[in-house]
Amino acid sequence: MDPHTVILMLAIQLIASGGLMGLVWQRMPGAAGLGRWALASTLFGVAYVVRLAAGLQGVDALGLASDAGMLLAVLLFIGGAREFVGRRPLPHAPMALLWLALFGTELAAVALAGAQGRHVALNVTIGALYAQVTWTLATDLRHQSRPLHAPLRLLAGIVGTLAVLTLLRAEDIASHGMAVAFRGPMAQAYYFYATVSAVVTALTLVWMMLLRLNGQLAELATRDALTGLYNRNGLAKALKQHFDQRDAAPLTLLLVDIDHFKRINDTRGHATGDAVLRAVSAELLAQLRAGDFVARIGGEEFLVGCVGADAATALALAARLHRGIGRLQVAAVRGGATVGCTVSIGLSASFRRFDEWESAASQADEALYRAKAAGRDGVQAHLAPLAH
Repeated sequence: MDPHTVILMLAIQLIASGGLMGLVWQRMPGAAGLGRWALASTLFGVAYVVRLAAGLQGVDALGLASDAGMLLAVLLFIGGAREFVGRRPLPHAPMALLWLALFGTELAAVALAGAQGRHVALNVTIGALYAQVTWTLATDLRHQSRPLHAPLRLLAGIVGTLAVLTLLRAEDIASHGMAVAFRGPMAQAYYFYATVSAVVTALTLVWMMLLRLNGQLAELATRDALTGLYNRNGLAKALKQHFDQRDAAPLTLLLVDIDHFKRINDTRGHATGDAVLRAVSAELLAQLRAGDFVARIGGEEFLVGCVGADAATALALAARLHRGIGRLQVAAVRGGATVGCTVSIGLSASFRRFDEWESAASQADEALYRAKAAGRDGVQAHLAPLAH
């Protein structure tokens, strides 16, 4: 096939893929990195169109401008990959300096070896940058959720293969000259693969974003929107996961209730009440041991799962929670003052099976009732074992 037609098809695919990714990025919350990939794909496609307009082998200003666009596009690909896996993208100033250095290297190659030097330098640089994208995706795979592993491996494989082909193309041009730059088996394989990979990469990125969105929706279904703690669904899931373990340790439940919370809402406003809830939630999380968990199960009620602790250890945890929350001073949303609060805590007996947790929660509720009846701001334990 005529190289002009092949490159035009590749440019169209890149621009269309960039448009698709851009639409998804605009409409999908949390689509980290996709905006950079969309811009990079579109810029790469436009650079190919400019290259066609300038002539494939020319080294005039228009042709060099297309090369500069390609280098910038690959740097944007790297930034998008870093952003997607949770790394910080390169700041604008260092990225601009790197781009200038890479483009300056190509200009030096043009001065030394003309069109052949231009294409060898460009392909070596782009191949090395593709390898960097592959390294970023592959090395951060373990930090991603399991559903993302398959598409990330696929994407790393696509970009890694493109890196190898780009470097092989550079070697082919260096060995055989400009006659093989756009014609011959290597050029045909390169542009065919680049065209297919543009489509597959865009679809893979959209796939990953949908998986990430599904994960976010699942997280929202199990988390309380205000505090970020488990809600009742999340609590049931955490309990099930715990008792699904082989030789699961026993649990003790601690039911924590903020004393006179309605008074805080009535006198300081609901915004301050929300601030108190967030502060209490943060303190609960800060005091928990490894393996313990906490859920918000009512307006001002929290249920703590204390893992593998005897009665004395569970009481000690309850005492720490009681003291820590009692020391809190939360800035009022209006009025400029701070708001303190106390809690009452009721403890269940320990239990060893998932189907016992509701009975244990009832025990903790009875103990909490006694703590309130005793004047609030205290801890009570239900010391009788669960009936089996």
